[in-house]
Amino acid sequence: MSAENKDVVENDIVEIERDIVVLEDDGVILELVEIEVYVREGRPVPKARKYRYRVNKQPFETEKEEISREEILTNAGLVPVDDYRLRKKRRHGPPEEVKPHEIIHLREHGVERFIAQHKHVQDGREARLEFELGDEDLAFLVGLGLVWETLKVPKPDGTGFRLWLVIYQVGVPDGYNVQQANVAIEIAPGYPTAQLDMAYFSPPLRLQTGRAIANADSNETFDGHQWQRWSRHRMGGAAWKPGIDNLESHFAYMQGWLSRELGQ
Repeated sequence: MSAENKDVVENDIVEIERDIVVLEDDGVILELVEIEVYVREGRPVPKARKYRYRVNKQPFETEKEEISREEILTNAGLVPVDDYRLRKKRRHGPPEEVKPHEIIHLREHGVERFIAQHKHVQDGREARLEFELGDEDLAFLVGLGLVWETLKVPKPDGTGFRLWLVIYQVGVPDGYNVQQANVAIEIAPGYPTAQLDMAYFSPPLRLQTGRAIANADSNETFDGHQWQRWSRHRMGGAAWKPGIDNLESHFAYMQGWLSRELGQ
């Protein structure tokens, strides 16, 4: 054992760096392993008494090396399990769907963490995921605890698609005509280097005072709904900063627009 490690044995437990090691008859195993740490570092996941894995932002522990999709969702309190989509995130590549009754081997499958999302929107149909967002944006969306979809909407001239993120039942501050609204944000080509701009609301927002909202009198139509466009652009000190700004910061700016409008 190196000088950097604590060369102390008490009650058959040795602490080595960040891991707790247990001495047993059949050798040395770890007390607790954080799956995400080993997978991110490209190291094999060692045998342990307990394994810690993450669903969305929350950590959970299990003594089992093999765990089913249903157990993962149930342990996370996401029930009924059939109402949720579960995806596994490996070190490289996009998230992959975990099928019903699929068994995940926590030591062998190279799964870094899990992403869970409710399947259904307000009308009961299954949420659509027609394009992928990055890990940072996925973590933010899951953390919101709201239903969301990604939609590829054909352009009228047939030259391609526009990419839309739709977040359902977002809270609206007191002082508007509704308490919740669906929010659409267009994902620009080249994002996240290219900036996100504006936001679209359905139903349209109106102030209870009756005062008109500036630059919110145009509509966008897609997916069978009209969306009120709030034309707000980030300039000067609020200009988009690649590598710093993302969906979460744009969402925060949007919430700021709604609050400031009430004070005007």
